[in-house]
Amino acid sequence: MKKSVSITAIILSIMMLLTSCKSGEEQNGAPTPNPELVKNTINAAIELEDGDTIELELYPDLAPETVANFVELAEDGFYDGTIFHRVIEDFMIQGGGYDENLKEQKTTSIKGEFADNGFENTLSHTRGVISMARTQVMDSASSQFFIVQQDSPHLDGKYAAFGRVTEGMEVVDDIASVKTGTVASAGMEDVPVKAIVIETITIDSGSGSKKSSKSSKSTSKPSKNDDEDEDEETPKPTAKSTAKPLQDDEEDDETDDELSQIAPPAELF
Repeated sequence: MKKSVSITAIILSIMMLLTSCKSGEEQNGAPTPNPELVKNTINAAIELEDGDTIELELYPDLAPETVANFVELAEDGFYDGTIFHRVIEDFMIQGGGYDENLKEQKTTSIKGEFADNGFENTLSHTRGVISMARTQVMDSASSQFFIVQQDSPHLDGKYAAFGRVTEGMEVVDDIASVKTGTVASAGMEDVPVKAIVIETITIDSGSGSKKSSKSSKSTSKPSKNDDEDEDEETPKPTAKSTAKPLQDDEEDDETDDELSQIAPPAELF
């Protein structure tokens, strides 16, 4: 009888272990993506002006419109010369929407591919995941993206994650640790004191690498030779920003503000 009880206890222990392993496949309570949705990948590389590179794999089956938009902008040269304009250590780095003069580079917006907007997207915002920034309007994402430096599950379901870093997280960490400040004239916080410039973003969809074209479509950023740009003086960050990463228990509307794109002054961050 004791032997039978012992065997039963062993079986129960194994079952509990298997259950624990299964739950471990979930990240912070969010299910991992269906393997079929991350099987097909598009490779991309963010090449910085200082020579550093962040390599990515994008998931077109997981977030098709988001990936297509990112790829199109990259191949059109939209991102060439833009900067990482918002950096919060132990949270994320955000870029893709401003030039070195903090002049916004505008383009069309796309559908927000995330759960709160009625779209199934199970890619959790864990370290290294790339996602789209937006305002409080669900379908306002356009060009600005952010790369998560530390796990941020409170963003799951609220922002369109669409890929992850495969090489170069040390570059992300370096960017996240730079000195930042506030540019009062632009109403912007957490701006790197020394500009971190994206030279270009290259795309490799499997048929060979495609370097982004310098001749952008009409929605892309103006040429640096534009007289208006030449006359502009780059605003300088001043005091160190006090902004902190959001905590899991903060309100949803605060989460929207924390990763919103630059909008009219009333909606800044």
